[in-house]
Amino acid sequence: MLVALCLRQSLVMVSSNGNQVYDGVIDRGAALIVPPGSELRGTCHTPADFLYVYVPSHWLAAWLDDDAGESNVTSLLTAAPLHIRDTVVIKLTATLLRALHGKALTSSMYADGITVSILARLLEIVVARASVKPARGSSVSPLEAWRVKIAIDFIDQRIDVGLTLAELGAAVGLSPMHFAARFRAATGTSPHTFILRRRIEHAQTLLATTTSTVADIAFSVGFRTQAHFTTVFRRHVDDTPHRWRAKHGAIESTMSRGA
Repeated sequence: MLVALCLRQSLVMVSSNGNQVYDGVIDRGAALIVPPGSELRGTCHTPADFLYVYVPSHWLAAWLDDDAGESNVTSLLTAAPLHIRDTVVIKLTATLLRALHGKALTSSMYADGITVSILARLLEIVVARASVKPARGSSVSPLEAWRVKIAIDFIDQRIDVGLTLAELGAAVGLSPMHFAARFRAATGTSPHTFILRRRIEHAQTLLATTTSTVADIAFSVGFRTQAHFTTVFRRHVDDTPHRWRAKHGAIESTMSRGA
């Protein structure tokens, strides 16, 4: 089994054994799970960064205590969603990256332990979802990849201003409600939540690569106050902007105000 952990929000098309299995946005911290024996191919429409974890099939079968052997494990994973986004996995992946870059003698052992925790959590989700029957009802067609890309570019170009559903819908030639429903189907989140997440990602880049004050960065990514920015940042990253910047090696500006 192959687990691909997304380290950077990307727009990708993924195929397995010649069949398209996903076409849309993969959020940072999300996981792509590829069953044993399957071939994964991906086309990235935007810059991408993945961390790959290979799990031997015999280890997977033993881990799940699967008396029927590897074929049952393969069937289970094939039936499960390929794209999984989970808060616990997101936090564990961030911790894993810090461990991999650590210089302590125990860093490798620590990274191995975190990797096992990530795999255990993903398998827990896979098993749980495989036993749930899909709900009946009308389905919404996901937004096409080219329209998703237009929408993301539109958001990025206006990251410092408020956007309405009408503006986003018009950018891709759809009504506001139609756009919102199809965007959620393609990305797994609402336009509002996606925009907030995108703003935080832009802010993280600025925090890590510039010495601009937290207040200036907040304004540059569309927040009216530093306090609101800090609240949203903490909700998404589980840390304050100042502490996150200190951990990721950026040089604080002497003009920076406390968050």
